[in-house]
Amino acid sequence: MISEKLKIAVLGGTGNIGEGMVLRLALQNLMAEGVKNEVIIGSRSKEAANEAAKKAISELENCGFDTSRITITGNSNYEAAQAAEVIILTIRFDYILPLLHEIREALEDKILITPVVPMVKEGDLFVYKPPEEGSAALAIQKNVPASTKVVAAFHNIPARKLRDIVKCKAVYHALVCSDDAEAKKLVIKLTDHMGCMKPLDGGPLKQANTMESLTPLLINLAKLNGFKDLGINFS
Repeated sequence: MISEKLKIAVLGGTGNIGEGMVLRLALQNLMAEGVKNEVIIGSRSKEAANEAAKKAISELENCGFDTSRITITGNSNYEAAQAAEVIILTIRFDYILPLLHEIREALEDKILITPVVPMVKEGDLFVYKPPEEGSAALAIQKNVPASTKVVAAFHNIPARKLRDIVKCKAVYHALVCSDDAEAKKLVIKLTDHMGCMKPLDGGPLKQANTMESLTPLLINLAKLNGFKDLGINFS
């Protein structure tokens, strides 16, 4: 059951991508349209999560936003996932499977969003290294309860632009893949009001490998050609 005010856990919310997600989700509460929510930052350390929550509120206040209608709290990964209806994984692929095992019981009947990209650095460039399932998204789906609705999204959004809640004027297309139509619809709606992003239906979850593989390509293109914060915009 999805409540009127959506509870969203950002696991790994103390990292760059997670921090940007937290800020943009929280700001939806100040918009006339969009999904109203409560954001819960998850971390291995509850204390670190609480500090990240305080930092996010302070950053929003320093940018001139009214935080009276914004709720950001911190908790352990398990407790954050347990309390949430939607969970976003913003940690490295290397740590995903142990985390999923740790919080498995908390994932029943939840929407689980993965922007995770399995990649490694070879020399000066990054290479996409999917697991045997074919993508991080499919590996995640294999390791969660059958009732968990896995959605792949946000892979190709530059972390620095995601955090730039004041100056970012660029609009990046965010591809959304899932086998669950209702979960995909909710994530598209969520994305539509996050600012700097325009969602596109990317098809079923098996398409996630194409989305994931674009991330190292964009990083490499930026490095080789002197670009910054390279993303995708289809026209």
